Amino acid sequence: MRGVARRSALTVSGLVLGLSGLLTSTAAASEGWRLEQPLDSTVNRIYFGVTATGANDAWTVGSAWTGSAEVPVALRWDGTKWADTITAPVTGTRLADVSASAPDNVWATGDHTTEAGTRRPALQPRAAGPRAAASRSIVIQRWDGKAWTGVEHPKPPAGMDGFPIDIAAFSPRSAWLVASDFDPKTGDSTYHLEHWTGKAWEPVEIPQVGARPLQPTRVSGTGDDDLWVSAAATTDGKETPFLLHWDGRSWRQVEVPVPSEHRTGWLVNHVVPDGRGSVYVVGRVNEWNPTGIPAFVTRWDGQKWAPLAASPFDEINAAALDGSGKLWTAGWVPGGGHILMAAWTGTEWRKDELPPEVAKTAEGSSILGFAAVPGTPGVLAAGLGSSGGLQSTWGVIASHGLR
Repeated sequence: MRGVARRSALTVSGLVLGLSGLLTSTAAASEGWRLEQPLDSTVNRIYFGVTATGANDAWTVGSAWTGSAEVPVALRWDGTKWADTITAPVTGTRLADVSASAPDNVWATGDHTTEAGTRRPALQPRAAGPRAAASRSIVIQRWDGKAWTGVEHPKPPAGMDGFPIDIAAFSPRSAWLVASDFDPKTGDSTYHLEHWTGKAWEPVEIPQVGARPLQPTRVSGTGDDDLWVSAAATTDGKETPFLLHWDGRSWRQVEVPVPSEHRTGWLVNHVVPDGRGSVYVVGRVNEWNPTGIPAFVTRWDGQKWAPLAASPFDEINAAALDGSGKLWTAGWVPGGGHILMAAWTGTEWRKDELPPEVAKTAEGSSILGFAAVPGTPGVLAAGLGSSGGLQSTWGVIASHGLR
């Protein structure tokens, strides 16, 4: 399977067309979205993931560019301000995802960056080609309420690089991880599911589809007895998406309905739990975008599928419910350099923009993660603004419905 990484921040930075004249249904940013940090305080940063356990506890993770290397960053919201925390001492890394079940149980995953003095596009594997046969393992850290500590993870096979894809944390003794082993010689990746048992990461076998092996792509859930995993089976280069549910004892597997036939198939790149036993599934065609083919969103209630109207985006970069249960997605429309959000009203998608400061400062923007804020109707978004490729970046944390 080829990499299923989120759309690179590099690809949006060269597109600088204004969006206001194109989107008559877009709501004004002043109606809802606001920046949590001024952009002049987030220069040379990228925020990849965000999570929250309540109105007084939220996190975003990512990286900062020092001029010679990328370093990991983890910011905490304590109810009054966002502040950097000191991550575990791992050099040459960045944090790409974060999940929390409580203020004293926050898990962050990341990967190793390229050599000093270079910077790789956001969440994209290294280019295929010869290099030394050393392997680079995934970076995992856990916050216990007082400090970050590193959590050991098995190294990938020799000559391969490990990348985190998705993490779901439920307790200090239970976290689930989808990861990939990337072969830089061929450009291929192998995906696998793992479970943290409190002592070690253990591989988890998922049901297969006849002779076609399933490879997991995303993981989420409400607990260890309500876990959702998306996966894909490959036949002659064509991907077929599946949804798996773990109830704590056994797996159930269903094929995900797709909007139409496509020569390379379809992939699921987000699963969003909607209470126990129900989930939204978000996917796209199995090609590098832009394709002009709309992404799809459908809901599984445990018995049947209910497709939503076609997404306004050809790829959905992030998806989550807000605190009131409304589904939010983020993506691009054709010809746009700045990302848009779209909320599902129950009958249609309502588009919304980031605060105008982002477009005034950066040529392009991207949202790489959403998170509901429990106990509030709100939602947080994390990402970046960029100009000149990745020559200039600004970390973006935005909120809707919090204040």
